[in-house]
Amino acid sequence: MDSNILTAFNQGKHEEAIQAAVKAIDADPKNPKRYAVLTTMLISLKALDQAGELLAKARALFPDDLELQYTAGLFAYEQADFPAAAAWFTKCRQDDTLKNDATYMLALSYQQAGQPKKALAFALTAHELAPKQTDAALLAADLLLGEQAFDAAAEILKPLLEARQPQVLFTYGMALSAAGKDGSAYLDAAKQFDPKGYDQKAGTVADINRFLRLQEGGHDGQA
Repeated sequence: MDSNILTAFNQGKHEEAIQAAVKAIDADPKNPKRYAVLTTMLISLKALDQAGELLAKARALFPDDLELQYTAGLFAYEQADFPAAAAWFTKCRQDDTLKNDATYMLALSYQQAGQPKKALAFALTAHELAPKQTDAALLAADLLLGEQAFDAAAEILKPLLEARQPQVLFTYGMALSAAGKDGSAYLDAAKQFDPKGYDQKAGTVADINRFLRLQEGGHDGQA
């Protein structure tokens, strides 16, 4: 039932999914997962007041449930309380079913908290736990780029290139270019597959002028 609700939600049927999740709780009020599913959807919709109320109720009923603690981490993250989020996700790493996602979210929390070295350590761990998981690989690669470890960033993304995912192609092309190699083919492919996403991603590059110079091939990327 929970997977069907989440499928509907991810297909954009938000109201239908929310109503189904409420009914699921009514049908089985002693199941903490039902509360976690509904709270997570409310967080995703930025309905934070409702999410906070439901989460508080659920945690009072099931104080030791790790999935609800993970949901508390998501709630704290959405409120930009990154230290609290990191504390929740650290707790959840003890659970085998939550470890991958909790490690990834812990890395994101440290990144948002302005602790890039801690973020990188956990991003690399998240990547090791799930090497084929695109979001973990991209986060690790982005953080490696920030540390000027360009070859390492490219190496992480190389096994994922076959999927031709635009963000992977873009970041891989950036890593090659920054390392003084020719990444233009990957950057061009990223732009072809997702022009809007390419423009947005290029706009967030910390040093846009350096990015443009690298595109022209005028710098070796190690300065």
